[in-house]
Amino acid sequence: MATAGQASDGQTAGSRRDPALQTLVDQVVADPNPNPGAFLRARHGSDERFGAAGLADRSTGTPMAPDLKFRAGSITKTFTATVVLQLVAEHRLRLDDTVQSLLPDQVHTGNALAGSPITVRQLLNHTSGLYDYIDGPLPHFRRLDQYWPRDQLIDIGLAEPRYFPAPGSRFRYSNTNYLLLDLIVERITDRDLRTNLERRVFAPLGLRDTSYPLAQTTIEGPHVHGYADVSLLLPNAPDPTRSDVTGFSPSEAGASGALVTTAADIARFYRALLQGRLLPPGLLRRMLTDTVPTTGSAPPAVAYGLGVYVYATGCGRAYGHGGSALGYLTFALNSRDGRDQLVAHTNWNSFADTGIDDDFWAAFQRGYCRVRPPG
Repeated sequence: MATAGQASDGQTAGSRRDPALQTLVDQVVADPNPNPGAFLRARHGSDERFGAAGLADRSTGTPMAPDLKFRAGSITKTFTATVVLQLVAEHRLRLDDTVQSLLPDQVHTGNALAGSPITVRQLLNHTSGLYDYIDGPLPHFRRLDQYWPRDQLIDIGLAEPRYFPAPGSRFRYSNTNYLLLDLIVERITDRDLRTNLERRVFAPLGLRDTSYPLAQTTIEGPHVHGYADVSLLLPNAPDPTRSDVTGFSPSEAGASGALVTTAADIARFYRALLQGRLLPPGLLRRMLTDTVPTTGSAPPAVAYGLGVYVYATGCGRAYGHGGSALGYLTFALNSRDGRDQLVAHTNWNSFADTGIDDDFWAAFQRGYCRVRPPG
């Protein structure tokens, strides 16, 4: 029996299976790759196409489909950045405001905020130099559904020395930046980030399958199960190299990566953003062009703006973000006008630093160029 919005053959209503996209995802799930499943969902104007292969749930044999919910990881950062820039548009915040002036209670002798001032812009574009808290929780880890208070994660990020002393001097990706932005949004609006996202983004765009859970470890409705190698976290797990990690607590990511959504909602969000429905033209332009080189990042990423990656693909520049969550890996690439889009997803992403398999890496780049017209 088909789920809502899905035809009986796994095809998403209103879209069609594309042979070239299908070939790409077939390669992603082929041995010896560890990926249980993968999909590519592409859009050119109103024309939607997809390819889907493998399994969304190994235990039930549910096939992968492009309309299922999943954890979107750091794609959340573009959503968070959009809320921040809306506050800038409302003159409630400035890009040159400093973290130290906005969050004076977070400045302590000997912590990373005691050094040179760090601006909101430098948080947004990852030039703050702040230590990435994501590298620090392992000694505190106990179980997959463990709740991580935001303040604890911020403290982990600020307790370590900066990667470099002079903010703004270079790019160094750090999830700590976006937890501080979360706190800034909360202080300015007197509402938590979830409420701001729901009122400013989810509801206006009709993103009915998108949520920002923190304490809830289950995913409601039809969804993709995530799989990972958890041998570093849970060496005694029954199947540590292919463990189902769907119940991993999203509190560990927060404003930097806790979003649960679908490919259709991600594409709708980026279309609205790039077509000027969420930000005034000047701020949208700054979001995309106020960039720093992503030195040391793997291609096709070449620059980072205010919550958005710039990708140099074989068919021109694309804008969007990658999303890495335990058990899930997603990329969203979009043309500047939002007409050409690709969302690529696989439900294998290991805690161990094994890198991204070549077939998935190739799939999202070739898939994007497949949907883009020549010229």
